Amino acid sequence: MGRRSNKEGSYWRMKSGNWIGQIMDGYTPEGKRNVVNFTAPTKGEAQQKVRQYLADREAGRLAKSEKMPFDQWARAWYRDYEGEVEESTYANYRYTLNTIIAHFGDKSVAEIRQMDVNAFLKKLSEEGFSRSKISKCKAMLIQIFDAAEANELVLRNPAIRAKAKKSKKESGQGQEKKDAFSEGEVQLLREKLPNNLMGNSILSMIGTGLRTQELLALTPEDIAEDGSQITVDKAIKMVNGNPTLGVPKSKRSRRIIPVPQDYRGHVKRMRELGGKAFIWASSRSNLLYDVGTFRRQYYRALKDVPGIRRLSPHCCRHTYITRLEAKGVPMTLIARLAGHSKVETTVEYTHTELSTLAEAVAVLNGAGKEGA
Repeated sequence: MGRRSNKEGSYWRMKSGNWIGQIMDGYTPEGKRNVVNFTAPTKGEAQQKVRQYLADREAGRLAKSEKMPFDQWARAWYRDYEGEVEESTYANYRYTLNTIIAHFGDKSVAEIRQMDVNAFLKKLSEEGFSRSKISKCKAMLIQIFDAAEANELVLRNPAIRAKAKKSKKESGQGQEKKDAFSEGEVQLLREKLPNNLMGNSILSMIGTGLRTQELLALTPEDIAEDGSQITVDKAIKMVNGNPTLGVPKSKRSRRIIPVPQDYRGHVKRMRELGGKAFIWASSRSNLLYDVGTFRRQYYRALKDVPGIRRLSPHCCRHTYITRLEAKGVPMTLIARLAGHSKVETTVEYTHTELSTLAEAVAVLNGAGKEGA
């Protein structure tokens, strides 16, 4: 990064290859430095933008001092962030970024305060967004403002200490764990779901904690012929709207899942009804199934079962974890079974015997009738 005097501006190249030109234009009414930034594909173009700004200022053509709009900075950060994460993860970040930009728009980065971030997170909560979505928005805001602070656009990061007010539903006492099917709903699903690929897939997710992306990547070879266990070593990744085959979410997501006796019939039937290359195969040349298409079919299947809430496919995984926890299975074992990366002590159980894990999931037996 090359630094020059305030008169000539400062310039540096981002990881994306674009250049940023920066000029200090006096001070704000609050006594803070008014920093103006310009982004361009080349250093020469960034320099030209700075020179044009200075010329316009000297000629009195600027109605007021310009400041970096949030949407402009956020998109510049996003472009610069490419290569830091997997391609599929980077593509999915766009949805979170669009949610944030829709709220803050062209408001100056330097004018956004912690109370503004608090209000945004509260708004998401009141509109019914999941806690996971809200957490992703906050995490991205922290990264965006970290970069802004490093580039002297803000004095401090307003998102670090921001908090979202819990909704009334989340704050209720004695309620069932959020986003999990009740035991009654699980029983209804086992009784009423059709004995087809979707019906048995839903019940297999409830009985094993499979992520949707893991389910759609399964091949017949990944499932034991008797339905007693499932091997997870790959997952579907959506990149710019297209399914691609990739690695699981984390290293701990690579696992062998012992299937409780009551759910082996569903897993076995899913294997029998599925395709030869992938259980869920499409007409695409690579045969990979689209996550969005699966979700739509999943919701249609739930709609046909009276008394079932419209919970997402991922809630089958929440249900699996919630039921194991309710039966007294230690969280360390649950983390191992689910391939969960957020339980620190899980690493101490990376060599847990499969028989021990099988004993853990046996608590789910007897909760419903045997699968077809």
